[in-house]
Amino acid sequence: MKKLKISQIQFEAKATPFQNAILLEEYFEKTKKFKPNLICTPECSNIITNDKSYLLENTTDEINCPIIKMAKSYAKENNLNINIGSLLLKKKNKKKLVNRSIFINSKGSIIKRYDKIHMFDVNISKKETHRESKTFQAGKSVVSINLNNIKIGFTICYDLRFPHLFRKLAKKGSEIILLPAAFTVPSGKAHWEIMVRSRAIENSLFVIATNMCGTHHSNRKTYGHSLLVNPWGEIVTRAKSKPAILNTEINLKEVGEARSKIPSIFHA
Repeated sequence: MKKLKISQIQFEAKATPFQNAILLEEYFEKTKKFKPNLICTPECSNIITNDKSYLLENTTDEINCPIIKMAKSYAKENNLNINIGSLLLKKKNKKKLVNRSIFINSKGSIIKRYDKIHMFDVNISKKETHRESKTFQAGKSVVSINLNNIKIGFTICYDLRFPHLFRKLAKKGSEIILLPAAFTVPSGKAHWEIMVRSRAIENSLFVIATNMCGTHHSNRKTYGHSLLVNPWGEIVTRAKSKPAILNTEINLKEVGEARSKIPSIFHA
């Protein structure tokens, strides 16, 4: 029987990576009673802003990221795995940043990286537009890992709107898909829950959807409402719009049960 204890950290990011490293460590400490196997954080865990020049000035490369340094140390000391949902990072000799998910194992080593494939180029309203492709280099690889015989797939935020990526991950054997996000408030209200549940139902797997919440630098707002959805599409745990920790134990046998009832995953 494969079980996994997961802590999802929904938080309101501060203005700098250093401040967010301190804040996240405080949240990590609060999960100790639950004793999670895996801690998940949202997209943009190091910095979130509408101000491109501020972003370029204040983000770091991977080697100098205070959140990676803290999380590696914490994972090793506490013998647990951490998915830093995403970090906005500089790359050597590159003008564009990457939006990168980092998976750190219980020995404190980075064992997998996933760069967001689908760039958030949208016109939410007259007041709110985003052009992620101007600042970020899109990833090209579909990424998953095998953690103690549990197959986990990686996605980030806007990837949620591309069902074929989730199907590819499911076809590669994923039983869990990680979905860190920093969803906007308007699109979050309209689409977040129904899409997260749909991806879980379509592929008969767990979706761990960990969202940023609150108001950030340059008045950037995020939706919150983090979810953990089971392979039957049921919401097991949910947060509201405020900072929260969601602690959930899941049983991976539910994946096989759902797929035996409705085996659509094997037909297309």
